[in-house]
This record gives sequence, structure tokens and C-alpha cells, in this order.
Amino acid sequence: MSKITDRFIVRASVAAVCGALLTLATSSAVQAADEVADSKAAQASSSEPSVADLTQPTNSVEVGVTSVNKDSYKFGEYNGLQKKGETLIGNVDMRGGGAYDSNDATRWRFNATDLGLETRNLSGEYGEQGKFRINFGYDELLRNRSDTYQTPYQGVGSNNLTLPSNWLQPVVPQSSASAINFRSLDPVAGTGSVISTAGVLTAPTAGNLTTLTNIRTADLPAFRNVNLYTKRSKYDAGFDYIIDSQWGFKAGFRHEHKDGYKPMGTVSSQVSEFSAVIPDPINQDTDQYDMSLNYSGADGSFLRAAYYGSVFKNNISSVTWQDVNDLTKSATMSSAPSNEFHQLSLTGGYNFSKTTKLVVDGSYARNTQNDAFLNAATAQNNQLPLGLPVTSLDGLVVTKALDLKLTAKPMKDLNLTGAYKYNNRDNQTPVNTYFFQDANESKSGTNAFLAGQGSNLNMYANRPYSKKVNQLNFDADYLLTKGQWLKAGLDWQKIDRSCNGSWIDCADAATTKENTLRAEWRANVSEDVSGKIGYAYSKRTVGNYNENAFLALVPYANVIPTLGAGIGATQSAYSYMLANGLTGFGPLAGYALNTGDALIYSPSNNIVPQALYGSRNNINELIGMRRFNMADRNRDKLRSSVNWQVNEKLSFQGGLDFNKDDYANSVYGLKEAKAWALNLDGTYAASEDLSATVFYTYEDQQSKSAGDAYGSNNNGTGSNSFVNLAGNTVVSGGCYATRALQNQNAKIDQCLNWSTDMRDKVDTLGITLKQKNLMAGKLDLVGDLVYTRARTNIGVSGGSYVNNPYALAGAPAVATAVFFIPTTALPEISTKTIELRLSGKYALDKSAAVRVSYIYQHTKAVDYAYDGMQYGTGTNYLPTSEQAPDYTAQAIGVSYIYSFK
Repeated sequence: MSKITDRFIVRASVAAVCGALLTLATSSAVQAADEVADSKAAQASSSEPSVADLTQPTNSVEVGVTSVNKDSYKFGEYNGLQKKGETLIGNVDMRGGGAYDSNDATRWRFNATDLGLETRNLSGEYGEQGKFRINFGYDELLRNRSDTYQTPYQGVGSNNLTLPSNWLQPVVPQSSASAINFRSLDPVAGTGSVISTAGVLTAPTAGNLTTLTNIRTADLPAFRNVNLYTKRSKYDAGFDYIIDSQWGFKAGFRHEHKDGYKPMGTVSSQVSEFSAVIPDPINQDTDQYDMSLNYSGADGSFLRAAYYGSVFKNNISSVTWQDVNDLTKSATMSSAPSNEFHQLSLTGGYNFSKTTKLVVDGSYARNTQNDAFLNAATAQNNQLPLGLPVTSLDGLVVTKALDLKLTAKPMKDLNLTGAYKYNNRDNQTPVNTYFFQDANESKSGTNAFLAGQGSNLNMYANRPYSKKVNQLNFDADYLLTKGQWLKAGLDWQKIDRSCNGSWIDCADAATTKENTLRAEWRANVSEDVSGKIGYAYSKRTVGNYNENAFLALVPYANVIPTLGAGIGATQSAYSYMLANGLTGFGPLAGYALNTGDALIYSPSNNIVPQALYGSRNNINELIGMRRFNMADRNRDKLRSSVNWQVNEKLSFQGGLDFNKDDYANSVYGLKEAKAWALNLDGTYAASEDLSATVFYTYEDQQSKSAGDAYGSNNNGTGSNSFVNLAGNTVVSGGCYATRALQNQNAKIDQCLNWSTDMRDKVDTLGITLKQKNLMAGKLDLVGDLVYTRARTNIGVSGGSYVNNPYALAGAPAVATAVFFIPTTALPEISTKTIELRLSGKYALDKSAAVRVSYIYQHTKAVDYAYDGMQYGTGTNYLPTSEQAPDYTAQAIGVSYIYSFK
């Protein structure tokens, strides 16, 4: 019923607005012929601007009301119209100062827009021409992300999120009485039958159903909506002083405050591992300062000395949230640290001649971050058993940059440009080793290096990444013939990466080099047709990709273990890898019975055990895995455009762009990325008062990537050769016929290789109509209609093995023990949007006018990701109930405009 009502409101409102604008546009048709003639004559005479029109600025004040028909965060995502009801229309533009024919050179201006909305903007300036200028400003930017997000956590807005005192651990008791299972919150999914250990589908007992009812009764009322948004408020001021004809001084200040809530995914493992998307509070301030002293020579040379500073302050140092398994436990995560950035720069330009000029720009900057770490008091389960080596990071990054650009015109038809760029980002942050248990885990096992500690202890060092860039660019632009130009260029770039103080090279690619060759042809084919086409080819090469670079995180990989699983080792994990030409992934081989250090570091030819380099997580790379920003790459780029002026009234423009990136040497990771875009638009100006523009764009982006969901080798004998029953050995599908062979070759099983083919396509069609000077020059009309359709398709190849759920102890023997289930393409993600904007401005007299405007927007998104956010869809992640955007909203505005000199 609500949808029917919404459609009726939309139709009625559209009809009302269109009717009002149509009435204004056509009412002159009932005027007498002589009145029309008089009006046209008056229009002709009034169209000639007076001296006052040309010499005195026009001030204007606009006041009115906008009415929005419904609440919609997405409709008002950036325009401030997210709330149902009326808001103020307020716009001001006022200017003044000395008259044009006076000796008073002062000028001032005040401008304000969207005063009734949280996107308001105010600015003002005052100055004296040739002497000084003072300016100030204030603006807001509101980004509404979601109004359908739900959370059971209380205390939203603070950094301490709690659950109600009557909260019960979500479990599905017929499956497990202790393991967390959020499907219990759904009365259908939570009360379903489960397969018992005997392979029998078993319904929940009456006691199970009572437990589930109690969980829902206690927990579901806690879920409530929290609007996710970010609001930025900015103040700025500036001063510009002209000392004399050659020297000038500028200074500026900007203060920016951000607040709101953003979704943040978290994980905790204190009792039973789960993840939750919590409303992370935003409360940040950034102050920016800049000042410069400028010199301009009579010969065109110039010099500029400048300072820029930025001070970021996060007013929320950490966020704590209770564990849904046990209200006596909580987890704490630090927020983004406060930091400062200060830069000094010197820029100068010198003209060697009328045709040769050099510009040099150099800078020195320091970026510091020294917020105190969260201490051991915030960590439960003795998560920091050895404390912290330091109380803060003492982070320091020093950046030195130099840019040179030489331009010359050695002959009439030739322009040359040469440039050099040097940027050295030197991270001088001290390296320390930090000991902590992962995600609030309790101690377990025996540490291989430190007595009394658990095998799940992370022993990590920070990695202070540094990057140095050297780049050369050369361009030549030559006039071939009248109306034809050829431009060619060559670029060379070298990037060096390192980590100061790391025990081992931390960069996957310590050095990358890239060469680019460019060419562009531009031509005026005729008086009516012009265009251009350009092509660039780039080749990036990596000297030596280091698949062991991750080991910089774990300095204990270079220490011989003496406890726990490391007893008997004669060398460190890193020494073993070097001696055998291996990475942390271990041998590319199936099961083998190893001995000595091989048995310790690559048991059964599997990956190096995490505990033997002091990590809770795998620190290894797939052999052949390449990170796309540091991998060998060939790039092709094509750019083209054409302009056709058919006649004085009709013109067309079009363009076609194509990009392709090929990562031919990457076995895993990003393999290929390509994109092309088409844009077409045409403009028809029937007269000075009537014009229409139609445009269409199509964008197509595609990427291919690959990976391996490898398993762990085992001997494939005993219980590893079947599934619970000795007769259950057959594998249906996959690369191996039996369970034993599958287990023996789990690490090198080609059927576990996977790939994705992702494609995004966007169509946009729009039309704009403008009609001015209707009704004897009193009425102007503008209409815009835009339709957008976006689709994302993700194709996936590969698959995974699943044990037959009925191949269980006590069940009858079955023919198939394991099924290989091939992957299928993911459901299409789509978004369709229609937006209509109508505006009419009617002049009541020379100083007053009325504006009527209308906005209609319909958006419908289909995205399977939102399906997983609902009750009953996941076992170990907290549902948020967020909904995909699907709305129809409209806004009508009426305002009065007063203009005066």
C-alpha cells in the first residue's frame, strides 16, 4: 500500500510542478496580439544593458522553502535533503566597494549558499586592488552513508560499546551448546534440523526450542538503527599582501572538523571467534597552515618560498566493545593516531630567453606520529604477556623532493619539454619487536623460542617502509602542417623501496623500472571537424621479486627454535629456506616422509609452521604470487576525440579511450586489467534562447586474477584414506579419484586453483533542455533528465571439496566419500537510477523573481552482499540488517529572489 501511495504522490507532484511551469510558459498565448507586440518591443529595448548594468555589481538574496516527501539517506547522500519535511532555501550574493569611476580601489564580496542545509557554504573577502586582500570562509559537507544499519551495542557515540545486561550468547543448541551461532536470531534458520554424528537429520528438541526462544527474546530487542554518516565542517581565512610591484606575501589557515559514524569490521577470539561491524565513532580535527613570500621579476622570472603545515588530532584514541559470548569480556582497538606534517619549499623560475625557461621546485618535509600505545590494562586474557618494548611509535618520515622542468622553443614550429623528478620518502621510525596474542586469544601451546609463553604468541617487528623515486620526462610538440600537430614523449621511472632497520629486505620488489613511449596526433581536418588520437606504451620490470619479504615482520625466523615444535632444529627457519631454495610456502610437492630439519620446517612438504617463526598467522606467499603495484606489467593506453560543428546550431563531440594492463609474469594475483570508455554528446541551439544537449557514456572495466586454495598434505593412510567408514573412499569430481590421493596431494591439487573475471559496466544517458525569455522575457526554464545503469558481474572458476554429510560413523556405507563442488558465477550486482530536475524562474519585475524547482530521483540496487547482512544468514558474524538502496524520493522548492544594485 505504501508503494502505491508513493507512486501517487510522485505522479501528483510531477503533474503539479509541470502544470505550474506549463501554465507560466503558455499563459502569454491568451494575451492580445497588440500586448504581445508591446512586450516584444519592451524586451528589445530592455535587452540593451545600461551603464549601471555594466559598471555596478548586482546583489541578490534568495529565500524560500524546499519540501521533501520522505526520509531517504541515499537521496540526500550529498545534497543535504535526507529528511522528510521542509527546509529553508537561503542564498546570498552581495558585492560592493568603490565606484568604478572613483579613486576608491576597495572591493568586497559576501556569498552564501544552501543556508538551510547541512551543505551550507559562506565566503567573504575584502581588499584594495593592488595592495591587499582578506578572505574567510565556512562550509559543511555531509555524506549520508546508511540509515538501515542496526546494532545491539549501546553507548553509540562514545568509545565504549556495551550490550544489555540480559544479553544471551547466540547459539544453536541442536548443533552446539557452546559455539556461537548467530542463526539463532532467526526463528526459521535457528530452529532448523541438523545432521547428527550418525548421519541422521535430527530436529531440535523442546528444550532446544525453549533456549532459542529465550535468546531471541533477550537479544533481538537490543538491535536498533544507527545512522552512518560523516560530516565535515571547515573554517578558513587568508591574507594576501602586495608589498610592491615585485614582492608579495600570502598566508592562510584552515580548520576542519569531522564527526559521525563509520562501519568498522572487528574480530575477537576470547571465547568463540566472531566478527562484528561496529559503529566506529568519528571525532577528528585537522588544522592546516600555509604562508609564502613571492618575488616576480620584470623578465618573467619568479621565486617563491613557502611553508605548509598540517596537524591532525583524533579525539578518540580507542574503541572498546563487549564480547557477545561473555559479557565479562571485552575487546579494545586503537583508533587512527594523531600526527603532524610540516614542509618547507622553494620554487623558482628563470627565463634564459624568450623561448627557454627553467622552473625548479624543491621541498623538505617531516611527518611525525607519536601517540601513546594502548597499554596492557586494555588487553584481556594477558594479551600482552611481555608488555610493550616502547610506549609509543616515535614515528618519523622525512621527505625530500626536487622537480625541474625545462621548456624551449628552438624553432618556430617545435616545442620541447624536459623534466626530472626526485622524491625520497625516508621512513626513519625505529624498529621494535612486539609480543602479543592475536585477537584477544588466551595463551595456548608451547612457544618455540621463549619459555613460559604460548605457541600462539605473535612476535612481530614493525616495518618502516621507505620509497625513492627518480623520474625523467621528455616531450616534443611539432607543427607538421597547417592544422596538424604531432606530439611525442618518453618517460623513465625508477622506484627503490626499503625498510630502515629491518633484519631482512622488506620490499617485495626492491627496485622497479618503467619506460613509457607516447605519441599524439592532433588535427583540424576542416573548418568544422577537429580531433586527436594518442597512444602510450609502458613496460615495467622488476629486478628481483622477493617472495620472502614478508619475513621482515618476524625477526624470530632468523633464530633457531629450541622449545616445543622446534626441538631438534639445527638452523633457523630462514637459514633452512635459503639452503633449500624455498620460501615460507615450502616445497611444491605432495606428501613425503621428511627427516631432520625438513621434518621440522616442511613436515609432509607443507608450509613452514607459523610457530617456528613466531607468528599466529601464515607469513608466506604463493609461489608466483605478485602484488600488482610491484609486478612486471605491460600497459597500453589509447585516447581519442573528435569535434564536429555541423552548422551554427548543431554540434557533436565524441571520444573513445582504451586501457590494458598485462601482468604476464604473475602466476597468482592480478593477471590482467582492461577498460574502455565511450562518450558522445550533441548540442542543438535552435536560437539564443532555446537549446538542447543529449549525451551518452559507456564505461567497461574488466580484471582477471588468480589464486590457490591449497590444502595440507597428509599420508593418506588410516582414517585419512576414507570418511569415517572404511568403505567411503571415492571422490566424485576433482583431480584425484580417492580420498587418500586427494589428501596426499592436497597442497598441489590443481583443482584448488581458482580465478575470477570481474566486469563493471555503466551506461549513462542524459538530456538537458533550456528555454529562456518566454512570456516577454520573464520566464526561463531548465530541465535535466539522467538515466544510469551499472552492472557488476563476477565469474569464478575452481571449486572445493566437501565431505559427504551422510558418510558418518554408524551410517550405512555410501558410494561417495567426498564431493568436488565447482564454483559458479556470483549473482549480478546492479544499480539503476533515474533523476529528473526541473527549474523555472519567473521575473516579477526588474528586481524580483520567483523560482520553482523540482527534483525526482529513483534508485534501485540489487546486491547479494546485503543478503548476508540479514538474520539467519551467517553463523559467526553479527548481522546488521542493512538494506540495498531502493527508494523513490522527490523535492519541490519555491523561492523569492530579490536583486538590487
